Amino acid sequence: PSASALATRSTVPSTTSLFFFGQPKDDGSPGDYLCKDCGYVYTKGPEAWAKETDKYKCPPCGAPKFRFKKVPKGSSSGKVEVKKSWF
Repeated sequence: PSASALATRSTVPSTTSLFFFGQPKDDGSPGDYLCKDCGYVYTKGPEAWAKETDKYKCPPCGAPKFRFKKVPKGSSSGKVEVKKSWF
């Protein structure tokens, strides 16, 4: 290709979009955090949740922090059902 063709190609904006994995950042709105594995509900709020390190574990079942999902405040019963271990 000629130099002018290369120059033209480099000025065309890229249509490639970046994809990020994981949960979106918390917006700080009121809510609880529900363990997807056992149903435990973390009710201390977004500020306390943000201060928890990535090493935080679910108290009843030991699931890591990324296994929690944010739910509207008071929407979960908090009934914990610890699943049987594979071992």
